[in-house]
Amino acid sequence: MDDLVVRAYNVGFGDAVLVSIPERSVSGRETTRHLLIDVGNLLVGEANADDVFVDVVRDIVDRTGGVVDLYVMTHEHLDHVQGLLAAANAGVKLTAKYAWLTGSAHPQYYENHPDAEKKRRSLLEVIGDPRNLKQADSDIWLAMMVKNNSLTLDRGLAVKTADYIDHLRQLAPKARTHYVDRTTDTARKHPFKETRIRILAPEEDTSSYYGRVRRGPSFAATAADDGPPGPAVEGLPDPPPGVDPGAYFDLVRARRDGLRQNIREIDKANNNTSVVLQIEWSGWRLLFTGDAELRSWQQMHDLGVLQPVHLVKISHHGSHNGTLDDHIEDVLPTADDDGRERHAIVSTHDHDWPSIPDEDTLKLYRDRATLHDTREVARGSHIEVRFRRVAS
Repeated sequence: MDDLVVRAYNVGFGDAVLVSIPERSVSGRETTRHLLIDVGNLLVGEANADDVFVDVVRDIVDRTGGVVDLYVMTHEHLDHVQGLLAAANAGVKLTAKYAWLTGSAHPQYYENHPDAEKKRRSLLEVIGDPRNLKQADSDIWLAMMVKNNSLTLDRGLAVKTADYIDHLRQLAPKARTHYVDRTTDTARKHPFKETRIRILAPEEDTSSYYGRVRRGPSFAATAADDGPPGPAVEGLPDPPPGVDPGAYFDLVRARRDGLRQNIREIDKANNNTSVVLQIEWSGWRLLFTGDAELRSWQQMHDLGVLQPVHLVKISHHGSHNGTLDDHIEDVLPTADDDGRERHAIVSTHDHDWPSIPDEDTLKLYRDRATLHDTREVARGSHIEVRFRRVAS
């Protein structure tokens, strides 16, 4: 195989990306090595649609022989992690020679990074017992956010995200399973020889990814970013006897909207822990971004690690908060550097989140590259982009 092949699978609202890379030894012998990124989804009312992973993982097994050379878990959100265990439970198993998990997934991460733990804990204290959120079932947006962030909020919630991540910890031998960030020395932590892999994010200390805590109803006049307004009054509990209904409903809704904003801050922080990879092969440069949001992009820009690329996996499923307009020029400059083809891939789904995908964001990429959208193919199938080896 002379082509580097990127396959992005339609798993609904989630990510599953397989990069198959031909490498030549010094003697000229060619071997195809496979890099798998994530595999998960989160869909409204579909119990995560685990069935789709059987077909997806079976295709990956057929292509790789059941063993990928490197598996990367970008971050700990449900829509990126549960697919391999779901497929394994259905009898379709995949292993890895090496595995990289985002650094904050290390079991002792928060013990070793007290600033990050302090900021995370301050949000959790304001939120309180997340199991109380089950009273807000009528608030679909909030229910989805709780589900996706269940690992951070409480391991006692119904969605066992911890089980999925524990499975990913065991994909590769323990000595070849690494928790990574931008500062990680990747030498001897992957099998690639001809291909260069750089980790651009996250930072080792993730405390900078947390926003401010909203305390009390005075902070809750508006809904959280990317979420619709809270549920109507009829979705709220009845006021206590003798309490003015209007004032009571205003207070309860304000508290709920404040809760939504704080959960959104946790969600942003988790997204910003995404492993961002840059792959260079035969003169081509590819960028895989996980769900990195604005704080992560800003830090990468400030550090000067972003470079023009030939392929971008659009961050956060095409949400506006996954692309910083001011910095798209860093990766897809208007003045094309080398005149070669450029591509953008978005893995997304309609009707799950009100502002995802964001059409203005997709247009930013469409104006600069050929856009490939997983919605173009059937659930369980894939879109594919190929890069031809450049003669040296």
